[in-house]
Amino acid sequence: MPVSPSQKRLARLVIGLVILFAPALFVVATLEFLILTGDLALSDISLVEFLELYLIDLVLFVALGYGVYRLTFWLVETRLPDALDTADESETSDTAGDAETGGSEDRA
Repeated sequence: MPVSPSQKRLARLVIGLVILFAPALFVVATLEFLILTGDLALSDISLVEFLELYLIDLVLFVALGYGVYRLTFWLVETRLPDALDTADESETSDTAGDAETGGSEDRA
């Protein structure tokens, strides 16, 4: 089933929102943990420090996401065809072995 342009735009919007807000959720979770453990008071953090934390998390999140993307792309291009060829060879040899023995060993 073909994907309509509006579905593509919606998917891009969702991906953009995840990239934008996921680091903010990490910052909030980190700050909440530090506040709950008593290591930090919310009044100690200025807006500039909060924005610095957000930008650091955003850069790390994007870098990690890009690294996962590149690793997946590399695996699909190089490793997957080899694995599929190996699976096909073993499947063909299993089928040939069954033909020589007269079928599966489950038969009585």
